[in-house]
Amino acid sequence: MADVVLAILVVVALLALWRGPLWRGRSLSGVTRPHPLRIGHRGVIGPVPENSLAAFRLAFEAPLDGIETDVQRTRDGVLVLVHDDVVAGVRVCDTTFEALTAHVPHLIRLDDLLDLAERYPGTLINLELKTQRLRSWRLAWATARAIRVRGLAGRVIVSSFNPAALAWFRLAAPELRTAYLWTGGAGVPRPLRTPWPAGWLHVDALHPHASAVDTELLALASARGLLVNVWTVNDVALARQLRDLGANGIVGDDPHVLLVATSGGPS
Repeated sequence: MADVVLAILVVVALLALWRGPLWRGRSLSGVTRPHPLRIGHRGVIGPVPENSLAAFRLAFEAPLDGIETDVQRTRDGVLVLVHDDVVAGVRVCDTTFEALTAHVPHLIRLDDLLDLAERYPGTLINLELKTQRLRSWRLAWATARAIRVRGLAGRVIVSSFNPAALAWFRLAAPELRTAYLWTGGAGVPRPLRTPWPAGWLHVDALHPHASAVDTELLALASARGLLVNVWTVNDVALARQLRDLGANGIVGDDPHVLLVATSGGPS
């Protein structure tokens, strides 16, 4: 946690000269689905392994409007989609792709997901940079390159809880869209429980936990042109409430919940 607090201080110092308070978010020109977007958390969770090719295929075929996944970089430079920082007692960033697949048979690379996503035009691809390190530039640079090579700039939004990772990504690819992730809870430093860093980081969207969403937040986001994509929502009533409040995207584990909640009708 001290690492994260230090990251905030470093990022604020680096970006102090930027016109944070005047920043306005930018839209995603390649995402053509109507709002609120129904976004599959790690693809889907339950019937197949999360963050697997099967999970993403099920989400797209549901049909959801996009998917969310976690990107990490292995020691040998492979971008993989895995949520946990530590697998079989070893940090993902300290092991090789081959060694990791021995413990996660369904493990796929970011390139595998992008191959699949190209078959579903107009959908959103939300990539979360999973790192607590200040020196996360290799992950940021490699992710930016993968997006550019595919020509998917208009469909991808890159998010992170780590302000340093977002700052590195903005330096690597200022034309690509980013989002600031945060949650509530007493164990989280106060600056990370609010949208305060968003302007200084020049993000295009806010990705709050559902417990942090209210009309004030949505009004603030709207005034600054920021999208609001809310996670993780697995209750139809809550999803409908967020729809009615004006959330731009709703992230959930179960496609059925998202589809039913946004199919119309009162909350």
